[in-house]
Amino acid sequence: MDTLARLKARPLYLSQFEALRGNGLIKVVVGMRRCGKSSLMRLFAQSLEKQGVPADHIIQMNFESSAYFNTRTYRDLVDAVQKQMQGEGRYYLLFDEVQLVESWEKAINSFRVDLDVDIYLTGSNAYLLSSQLATLLSGRYVEINVHPLSFSEFLTFIEVDEVECAFERYLMYGGLPPVVEQGEDQFLAQTVLSGIFDTVFVKDIARHVQIRNSLVLSDIASYLADTAGSRVSVTNIENRLKSAHRKTSTETIERYLQALVDAFLFQRVRRYDVKGGAFLQGLEKYYPSDLGIKNMLLGFPEGDYGFALENAVCNELKVRNYEIRVGKTDTLEIDFVAKRKDETLFVQVSASLMDAQTREREFAPFKAVSAKPGKKLLLTLDRLGLGMQGDVEVCNAVDWLLGRS
Repeated sequence: MDTLARLKARPLYLSQFEALRGNGLIKVVVGMRRCGKSSLMRLFAQSLEKQGVPADHIIQMNFESSAYFNTRTYRDLVDAVQKQMQGEGRYYLLFDEVQLVESWEKAINSFRVDLDVDIYLTGSNAYLLSSQLATLLSGRYVEINVHPLSFSEFLTFIEVDEVECAFERYLMYGGLPPVVEQGEDQFLAQTVLSGIFDTVFVKDIARHVQIRNSLVLSDIASYLADTAGSRVSVTNIENRLKSAHRKTSTETIERYLQALVDAFLFQRVRRYDVKGGAFLQGLEKYYPSDLGIKNMLLGFPEGDYGFALENAVCNELKVRNYEIRVGKTDTLEIDFVAKRKDETLFVQVSASLMDAQTREREFAPFKAVSAKPGKKLLLTLDRLGLGMQGDVEVCNAVDWLLGRS
């Protein structure tokens, strides 16, 4: 089965395409490189044809393809589209990596105003897209956030029934489709992951951030991977770089941190005062958007599953469209406070609760927010001791990731 067919197992995103179809807004599909944006665009085009849209009314352009090397300004783009629009009726414009076209937003705005079109764009850099969208298209677009394969998608993709072994593989190599295709071959997986990271560095970071020392950026990325789940201090990063004889200013570190977030390599999770209801300044946490990228940066270490599990839960909450933050209550911390519309989840993650001290430590933050409305959820790899414990639901993390609890 080829990659395109396998990606049909991603109904979450295709349903979003369909729900937003023809709503008058520009659809902006964002996410890190190789997470499946382009394939989803092709699948959507196939879906449109199956629903009766003529093939010549679906215009697809990937600006990283050699076929569009000469389409580099907004005037080139307008000319290219007008040449293909020869008939009556609505056209669908599907553009990949549109930020490669100079002043592309002018062309997109003109299409929106002058033509009967439904427009879909992809991009792999939040900064490049948002800065240009804000100029002419503010309030006229909606984002579709695409993530690496969730664990449930991963199982469908690899077509296996052995869940526990598959989960170990997922924690090690992550869910980027071209990496998953390599099976359990660590050398091939690492080669593909390294290539993806290098591509992100060159195409999505270096293009808009002046990189004077590429090793500094790599060191910061490795530091964030190594400290995923821990509070990050710019001062600590600065000291670590100094110890490696790479003196770097605070401003540069902050720019590089933002660049890694803009390229969707990492998610920044801010701290939140649960009792006071306000965000706290500094000491945010950073989680890699894909576990394979994290392990590649660290040389595929064998270690504690607890941090990898917490990272997987963070990524799953994002897939489920929760806004997440780290909860602070006096001296205690809740791994995630997740909000979606009128729903609130208080989530703790622990690989095991078999140790009495660990169990007491993980339950303590829930007591501090017992009066707060919201579901209290404790996720663990244990299979024993599950169910309601007072107002806290203890769930097996794998079952929760698969939507079974």
